[in-house]
Amino acid sequence: MQKELLKVALIGVGSVGKKYARMITAGEVPNMKLSAVVIRRDELIEWGESLVNTDGDNARIFRSAEELFETGESCYDAVIIATPHKTHKELALKAFAKGKAVLCDKPAAADIGEALAMQKAASESGRIYGMIFHQRLYPKYIRIKQMIDNGELGDIKRVCLINSRYLRTSYYHKSGSWRSSFAGEGGGALINQGQHILDIFQYLFGMPQRLFAVIPFGKYNPFAVDDEDTIVMEYDTGMTASFILTTGEACCEERMEIIGTKARLLLEDNTLSITRFDDIEKYIKTEDVNSREHLHFTEEKIMYEKSAEPYTQLLEKFAQAALKHDEGCLVAKGAEGLHSLMLCAGAYYSACKGI
Repeated sequence: MQKELLKVALIGVGSVGKKYARMITAGEVPNMKLSAVVIRRDELIEWGESLVNTDGDNARIFRSAEELFETGESCYDAVIIATPHKTHKELALKAFAKGKAVLCDKPAAADIGEALAMQKAASESGRIYGMIFHQRLYPKYIRIKQMIDNGELGDIKRVCLINSRYLRTSYYHKSGSWRSSFAGEGGGALINQGQHILDIFQYLFGMPQRLFAVIPFGKYNPFAVDDEDTIVMEYDTGMTASFILTTGEACCEERMEIIGTKARLLLEDNTLSITRFDDIEKYIKTEDVNSREHLHFTEEKIMYEKSAEPYTQLLEKFAQAALKHDEGCLVAKGAEGLHSLMLCAGAYYSACKGI
């Protein structure tokens, strides 16, 4: 019996789009087939002609998204959008209008209004809408999410995140006319490199009720957007958090500290240190000592091996969601793309207004 395949059209053949195309045509995504690809540049046509699926079928080439939507409707079931995010809204709305499922790369759109329009169009079409937030599939974040949901940390009181992983040079900032500007990208580090980090943050801890941001726009570069961001957040639960992202520091650091009433987690790159202790709120109220004399601690350390980015797993989950018409299969629903954009917009507003 032949297995059911989701036929996808790929729009966007930059470095990321090419990666998706290779994975799909190589058969690494079991329930997905690349049936169409949009290629506008003449020098990429030869590459496009080499895209052959494992069943021997070539991906059909369209020279524009307009041509795909106007003449190729019967050859695909879903659209993968891997273009600059200023174009996401228009492409998604056209795909939903044609009754196609959509998988969109980050960020969802250039601003909150566009993301809301995409969400509304998805709802009205009844089609599956997913986001490419693949970092949710990292084993280290899966473990942390499970511990939080299981109550192993107790009540979370404080979080501190620092990320200087994404150093970016002037060469990078000039590599595309749309990069690193409010006109072309809608911002800088937060709306680009920061989207995955903001998504993981809200995925683990939810959305804050209040935030305050300090952003020295153009701290390392002669432009008007952010290359460093410091955000302080407050939650109605009493949890406080600090979030620091920079693309201008030499040292590569990825650090997240989570303080709960029963445990402390310290994630440093791919090492997770877990410190468990007696319920500190109960201890503070009941122990007849001045400090930590009666506290008991246990330590555990988990090393996660560096592995390939889990794009194939995310793509397969999208295929399952579209084929079964069950958004529960998705790694991240399209509506969740709004959250990281809201945090980004809130930080920009706070920094510009000083409030």
